[in-house]
Amino acid sequence: MSNDPSPPQGTPAPTPAPEGDRREFLKTAACVALGTACVLVPVAAGVTVLFGPLRKPAPDGSWVELTKLDALKTGDAPRLFQVFIERTDAWTRHGRNAVGAVFLERLSENHVRAFQSACPHLGCAVEWRGEEKHFFCPCHNSAFSHDGEIINPSPSARGLDTLEVAIHGDGSVWVKFQDFKAGVKQKLPVA
Repeated sequence: MSNDPSPPQGTPAPTPAPEGDRREFLKTAACVALGTACVLVPVAAGVTVLFGPLRKPAPDGSWVELTKLDALKTGDAPRLFQVFIERTDAWTRHGRNAVGAVFLERLSENHVRAFQSACPHLGCAVEWRGEEKHFFCPCHNSAFSHDGEIINPSPSARGLDTLEVAIHGDGSVWVKFQDFKAGVKQKLPVA
């Protein structure tokens, strides 16, 4: 073994890379990396803003103040209240619009019952008939008892849909308003 650092006979000596080529490569790589970062950050932000509203979960109902507890008297017939909601659909903000109606009835000092006014059969508007003391749907002559149960015969698969009610400390009556699928036996919220 020889300690001679020269290459063996017949093998060409490696030529070192020119210093300028290495610097050019590093400058080009750094420019590409920085340029990519400068483009990807705004694109990612734009995509997030564009598709953000579509990723939000569907609302499971909106709490709406309908009246004051003092306006409802215990033992009175159910009263119909229009529901107005300000809502946002993806990118569009809608002003306060009527989205439905609710029957409210005060059963005791601090207990109020709420029924969705849409018939669970096909969604027609239900009315209260005081003389017969029941709810009536004129679309298919369906009747529902004072408690919302079906009075036979009826094409409806279920009774009237109840809604959650909350009474706040100031005496305001709030209802969690939502629509339910019509024509099915189960009470399923519309997504």
